[in-house]
Amino acid sequence: MPPSTKRLLWLDLFRGLAVLGMVWTHSANTFLDARLQDTAWYHELSYYHGLIAPAFFWIAGFVREHVTVGKSRPALPALKRLLMVLLIAYLMYVPWGDLLNAQAWRAACTVNVLHCLAISGMLMLLAERAGRWRHAVVAVLLVLFVGLQKSAESWHTGVLFIDQYFNRNQGSLFALFPWVGFGLAGFMTRGLWNGEVDRKAALVFVLGALLAFAQPYSPWPGGPPEFFLERLGWVMMVAVLVACVADRLSAVTSWLRLAGRESLLLYVVHLMLIHAVPMPRQPLQFLIGMTQPLWVVFLIFVGLFAVSLALGWGNERRKTGR
Repeated sequence: MPPSTKRLLWLDLFRGLAVLGMVWTHSANTFLDARLQDTAWYHELSYYHGLIAPAFFWIAGFVREHVTVGKSRPALPALKRLLMVLLIAYLMYVPWGDLLNAQAWRAACTVNVLHCLAISGMLMLLAERAGRWRHAVVAVLLVLFVGLQKSAESWHTGVLFIDQYFNRNQGSLFALFPWVGFGLAGFMTRGLWNGEVDRKAALVFVLGALLAFAQPYSPWPGGPPEFFLERLGWVMMVAVLVACVADRLSAVTSWLRLAGRESLLLYVVHLMLIHAVPMPRQPLQFLIGMTQPLWVVFLIFVGLFAVSLALGWGNERRKTGR
């Protein structure tokens, strides 16, 4: 049997940083004064907020290839986990307070980041069945999900449950096109780079810089997919930088690595605290609203992250029996 794959601790740190950015982004978008959100500096900041979700997808793809490289693993355990993620994604949109309202149930079809992450993982499981051709299969899927983004914006079957995955015209926050591509790109990157700080890391960084700052030729209709390429480039550069500094910062980043390991729980908890838990009579989203100055939003962000992290710490202790 092949030896066990070495766990890359920098990936936990990278995912933890993404969790930190995610909680901040949701806090700012929900509570920052609407007038401040309409300023030039916030619009500029929003571009970097937009790097958080691509990072999660890329990490998921990188991890999946990392744990399966050089070996064959049964697909069923991973498929069960992905189906659980998909179930959680749908449960978060069930109108629990208005179950008899048919219109409210339309929201339960909304596609968010968890839906796309689950489907992305299933596609990678499918590609793994191709054995030594799996990178070729992933490359074809990557081209399709990125190249067909503009076409998918007009796709419509009339079935809301399906159409939500094609584009955001039905109210979804994410769509398979092109978001699945970030996960597939992470899978492909692991085929090029094993995560160690070496010359290949420098190659990945340079490739990321070219994607982020250059405008490559593209045969796709509508021109090159700048949205996808720019964000993928930034994610690849940050991944290499995190890999370079993770060992030196290990003593002071254990809390971030914990957040990375418990990212799903932190995702669910902080969103429930914002949108679902009544405090005292209604959720924070409506109790506070987009009314606060920046320093108050920062305090809210710290509180949300601290509570979510504490629950993540408790969950990890429960799993390890400590």
